[in-house]
Amino acid sequence: MKIFFLGPLKPELTIKSLGTIIIFLLNGCSIRSEELYETILQYRTHLFIQIFSFLVCPILFTILSTIYRFLTYQYQLSIGIKALGTLPSPVSTAAFVVRAIGGNEAIAMLNSTIGSLLGTLVTPILLYIMLGGSFSGETKSFLHVLISLSSTILIPLGIGQLARIYFPLFINRMNPYSNTINNWILLLNIYTTFCQTFKQRGSMNITLINFFILVITIFSIQMFLIFLLFSTCRQMHVRPSDTIAIIFCGSQKSLTTGMPILQMIFPENTSITIPLLIYHPMQIIIGNYLTPKFQRWLKDAKYEWHHRISGRV
Repeated sequence: MKIFFLGPLKPELTIKSLGTIIIFLLNGCSIRSEELYETILQYRTHLFIQIFSFLVCPILFTILSTIYRFLTYQYQLSIGIKALGTLPSPVSTAAFVVRAIGGNEAIAMLNSTIGSLLGTLVTPILLYIMLGGSFSGETKSFLHVLISLSSTILIPLGIGQLARIYFPLFINRMNPYSNTINNWILLLNIYTTFCQTFKQRGSMNITLINFFILVITIFSIQMFLIFLLFSTCRQMHVRPSDTIAIIFCGSQKSLTTGMPILQMIFPENTSITIPLLIYHPMQIIIGNYLTPKFQRWLKDAKYEWHHRISGRV
């Protein structure tokens, strides 16, 4: 494994750098500019989700990472938990769950799109501030990281948007294959990350108990975020379909955006991505488990909301 992946294929170039460029180029081609205007009038909902993702979540995950580090003495994994809190919501996962439940998919799509665009800039800034002005002891400056992120993420996104404007027919033919290409690149990226992580296992000193505590920690924070968002929406009397979108946009984190950003900022510490690699499949499992329960709640809540509005009228 070591000879194959660290030799001729050069995964640090072919999969991580080139693969990241392809992912965000395809994302730029697939994001419709009209999505930014479809639900723009609901600015309070969008603002609430983005503040929760980029302000509340970093605070909660920082507290959680401190507790985890105190229990396990795993510094790199605790940094990974802290970094996880700064990531935006996913473009596809949240929208799929919201659609399956019957919530407001337009809000989910718009906020996932805005979050992914903001995450390329906001996530490095938050990490730079939270880590005390340095990236886990690396000599790289924030400017160097920002230039790297711009060349591999922001520029491909911009090129994709331009291609969508000037070559719409070609882009429309390519879009059905975008998800497949993204998934294969992400799969290879995750595989090589695991290879490098197990290669560095000697320096990590992670035990089975510490890993189990990490899984329980990530499961607990996901359920807490869902409960917190649901309770807040109920207290604020948010529309039921909008509540579903807020819950899953606010509680989920993007693997597509997060993995390249974390690998750019922490190229030598692949273990920092482990919390994200656990968080992503877990949010899918939790979403599938909660779908029928939220479907029943949404049906009753819509009936109650309709009669409340009718009574006011």
